[in-house]
Amino acid sequence: MTTIQDFDYLGEKYFSHWLAKCEVRGEAKGEIKSIFSVLDARGLEISDDARERICRCDDPDQLDAWVRRAAVITSVDELFAE
Repeated sequence: MTTIQDFDYLGEKYFSHWLAKCEVRGEAKGEIKSIFSVLDARGLEISDDARERICRCDDPDQLDAWVRRAAVITSVDELFAE
């Protein structure tokens, strides 16, 4: 007989890596949304290239840096300046 504990164990054993990746991706989507919200609220025009570059990024540290930078830049090109 299979119990709930058996399913919990199997879920942890086989799906924890996948779930962790999904969680990171979910966080990335939230950061991406924040970047666009800040840029939009500030009235900065976002080119298709910039939009694509932001959407492709899945590095949480980079996205966090971009959110912070979006609050103070005067053009979207500055977002990517190192």
